[in-house]
Amino acid sequence: MVPEDIHTLLEVARWTATHRNRRCTIRRLAGTEENYLLFVQELDRVESQCSQTRRLHAEATLTLLEWLEALAYFHWRCAYCQEKPFQVMSHYLPLSQGGTTALNCLPACYHCRNAQGKTNERIQDYFAQIQSARECITV
Repeated sequence: MVPEDIHTLLEVARWTATHRNRRCTIRRLAGTEENYLLFVQELDRVESQCSQTRRLHAEATLTLLEWLEALAYFHWRCAYCQEKPFQVMSHYLPLSQGGTTALNCLPACYHCRNAQGKTNERIQDYFAQIQSARECITV
């Protein structure tokens, strides 16, 4: 094995150790295994949606924090019917038009997930709150 390969393997090993420790830290901060698993599930959801969006060359800026804030705003329920627990991330506008952004992603149940463009007062209030927060940051 050449020295360059050994160096590469050591770098990968360091990276793996570093990220494993972060997972341990996240697990500890989550408090319970259930919270940790939920956190990882939502992280995977956001990363997957952003990856799919980038393949379409659309805007993909949604962060895990923004997604968790959306879930909290709608009390982990469907943003459209507000009756059922959320099951999927729904794009308010088609993905190619609105991307995967805080202003285009909403929690939805399976029944309502294809309700793109459908709105209600709570959704409009949520979007207004996000827009207002963004304007405060840029001022």
